[in-house]
Amino acid sequence: MLLLLVLAVPTAYVDWQIVRVWSWPPVWSATWLGLTLLAAGLGVVWLDGRELVAPLVAASLYAGPIITAIARLHFVPSPVALIGDGALQTQQAGDLLLRGTDPYGADYAALGLGRTPWAEPFPNPALHHTVFWPGQFLLPLPLQALSQTLLHWWDQRVFLLLAGVAIWILLRQLLPGTAGGAAAVASQRQRFLLMGLVLGLAVATKQHALLAAPFIVWWALARGASLSVVARSATSGMAALVALLLPFVLWNPHAFIQDTVVFVTGGGADAYPINGFGLSALLLSAGVIHGSRDSFPFAPIESVVGIALWVFGYVWIRAHRQLPDVLIFSGLTAVSVLFVSRYFHDTHLLLGLELMGAGFIGRLRVLQP
Repeated sequence: MLLLLVLAVPTAYVDWQIVRVWSWPPVWSATWLGLTLLAAGLGVVWLDGRELVAPLVAASLYAGPIITAIARLHFVPSPVALIGDGALQTQQAGDLLLRGTDPYGADYAALGLGRTPWAEPFPNPALHHTVFWPGQFLLPLPLQALSQTLLHWWDQRVFLLLAGVAIWILLRQLLPGTAGGAAAVASQRQRFLLMGLVLGLAVATKQHALLAAPFIVWWALARGASLSVVARSATSGMAALVALLLPFVLWNPHAFIQDTVVFVTGGGADAYPINGFGLSALLLSAGVIHGSRDSFPFAPIESVVGIALWVFGYVWIRAHRQLPDVLIFSGLTAVSVLFVSRYFHDTHLLLGLELMGAGFIGRLRVLQP
């Protein structure tokens, strides 16, 4: 419950930004967030009600904005598409793939992505590039195809809701408690093959998941896993990654590399514009970088920061052998690497803080007698 309460505060902040875009009446927004945070606080002091309060708070914070946004998009006329550009682009990438068109290198402006809310002082960079790796649109694709066939309708956020339920169930198995203890013991023994497969799918879905991979390896070795077991786990992860990436690399290697690598790391007229409040924004405001699309060696800086934290994490995890440390270092590395990239947003900061917060709470649990 402490973990849920800690995560409720930054999640509520993100939700507040969402409902402002969706033009909720201020009274509705304040009442909803106030009652939700009050319920979270109630769960801390009402011990017998935690099993009821926790899922209600999680559902309110996660599912509430998504469900209302889906309803508003499809039932309330609006001059803009009330859906985040990332979710809409992922949905459109799936549509392209179902029609036999390569999602990489496609013109998403012609598909309606240009109508999404965009508060930056430059054109939406997602209009002509798909920065996501294929897992973003391949994992929901069967459900998307089935829904469009039977209902002639699909909203990518339905998959996000289902993924949220799956993550909740997984967390219930991994967090402290009887079930959590049993799952932790089983994982620490021999479920490394499955761990590698899941991690491979995660990296194929979001490139930054790769930042956590070394810490998981360090932890597995520290818990006594043999090099052969870790190698088999890594092989299963690599197989999942290659299975999702290779078809698109072979389909149009130039478009894939341009969208997912060059666009977010390079410079020039077609580079991802510097934005956010990280190192890139500081250098831009200080005049070290003159234009938002100018080239700068962010990728080497990211590599140095990431490798340094991997080395430090190896030493620390090898000495302490605690699973919560994997979360702490994963969050710290994500924040640090993204901070020195071309873009660093509040959601990146919150993600890292939430991972570190979960790790620190897990650490307190470990220290309890």
